[in-house]
Parts: sequence; C-alpha cells; structure tokens
Amino acid sequence: MRRYLPSLSSLQAFESAATHLSFTRAGDELGLTQSGVSRQIGKLEQQLGIRLFERFGPRLVLTDAGKAYANSITGILEDLEEASIDVVRGSRAQDALQIGIQDSLASRWLVPRMKDFLSRHPDLRFNMLPLRSETDIEDQKLDVAVMRGRGAWPNMVTSQLIVENVAVVAAPSLIAPGAELPLDHHNRYLKIQNAHRPDSWLRWMEAKRAELQGQISGPRFSQTTMVIEAALAGIGLAVLPVFMIEDHLESGRLHLPFGPAVPSGFSYYLVYPERRRVSKSVLRFRDWIAAETRALR
Repeated sequence: MRRYLPSLSSLQAFESAATHLSFTRAGDELGLTQSGVSRQIGKLEQQLGIRLFERFGPRLVLTDAGKAYANSITGILEDLEEASIDVVRGSRAQDALQIGIQDSLASRWLVPRMKDFLSRHPDLRFNMLPLRSETDIEDQKLDVAVMRGRGAWPNMVTSQLIVENVAVVAAPSLIAPGAELPLDHHNRYLKIQNAHRPDSWLRWMEAKRAELQGQISGPRFSQTTMVIEAALAGIGLAVLPVFMIEDHLESGRLHLPFGPAVPSGFSYYLVYPERRRVSKSVLRFRDWIAAETRALR
C-alpha cells in the first residue's frame, strides 16, 4: 500500500518557513527562491487540503493547523536526519557511551586527556554532553557523568574522583608575584564572581578565616572558563579550583597572592545508574578516569 506522505522537499520548505515565518529566509536557508518555497508549500497545502499559513499584510502567520503540523514534523525530520547520518558513520548516536559533564570541567580538564582514553580504547565510541543544572541522569539518557557535589545521588553508583581545592588567584598585571599578602588585602581588589558557584568567595573566606569589608562586588560570569579568562585578563581576583588552572599557575600567568588552596567542601564524582553497573563501556571509562584522577584525591 502506498504511504500517504508529502514530498520531503515540501516538508523541508514548510518547516523552514514555519521556523522563520518568512518564505524569503526559508529560501535562503534551502537554496531556493521565494517563489520556489511558495510553490512547495502550495503543493503541500493542496495535498493536505488545509491552509498552513495566513498573510496579514507583510506578515506571515501560521494557522492553528499549521502550528500543530510544524510541531509534529520537526521531530520526525530530525529523526530522519539522524538516521541518515548514522548510516553514513556506521553506528547510531545512542549506541555510543553518553558521558555527561559540566562545560568548564570538560574543556579545562577532561577533553585534553581524552586522546589517551581513545588510544587505550579505540573501539569505544562516545558522545560528551553538557550537564544541565541539577541534572537528572536518567532524563538526559546519560550512561555516566562527572558531577560536582557531596556524593549523594539516589539510586546511583558513585565513586569519588577529585577533592576540590580552591584558591584566590590573580594575574601578574593585577598583583605582582612575590611574597604572600596579608589576607585582609583581598578587600582592596575587585572580585570576579562565578554565577555557577555563587558561594565560592564566602567558602574561601570561611576556610581562610578572612574578613569581608563591605560587599562582594565585581563582574559576574556564567561559567568557570569565563572566570578563568577574566582572571587572566587582570580584571580582578577570582576563586578557582586549582586543578583546572595548573597550566596557568606553572606558566606564571596566574599566581596565588593569598597562599595555598583550601578545600571547597565539594568533590567530583563519577556517577552512573545502577542499571549500567555491568556495562563494559562504563567500566572502561570508570577505570580510566579513576587512574587519571588518583593523584588529585
């Protein structure tokens, strides 16, 4: 029996026009003229027997049926695209090990080490995905994740990887390297804030028994990598996990004007669902990352 399916070119034209609410922009995206997009959508409307768009002067507006249809076909087209890509690369994306990790930790620490993992396990495919805040590993369909916390994730297998130690750092352009400064001198400088870790300054001051004069004031950045770049630029002082900036400390691009690092009260853990306990790919990743982090515990 022949399937009741519109042409793929008509569906692509409709999805693009529904996204941009413009035949012109849809044409630019698909390499068609405005009239070419219009003809494709006209064929689709004729086949379906419904109007998908209404025009109000220069504005293009989806009808209720058009909105519902656009919502339905977008996921289908994405699945079709993924299936086609999977055929080309010889595997499905979901067959790979799904690793969740915070962006900053990935870019500053894990990704540069993954070459070694690949050399040890060349047959193991993986996808590295950003963790959402307060993520649910099951909701994100992750096999394993590297997470910051205190080790309490219900129904998960956890193993501690890294004890997080933090320090106040400065660029030489802000404070010249030399003798350790008195703790109260931190009040003289702008404090870079990390929106992802809003309590970092308070935790450092508590651990160091340093007093705060006035308010914690300074620019706020949404990711630790941004905070690192701001510190390197000499914008102000920053509280950072030292294992993420070892290269900058060794090169002298950053230094510790207020003494050595202190525990933040948090650690990084490898976390995975109970059902993945016997997964060979998860166990390979677990054993490898445990060895990589052994010196940091």
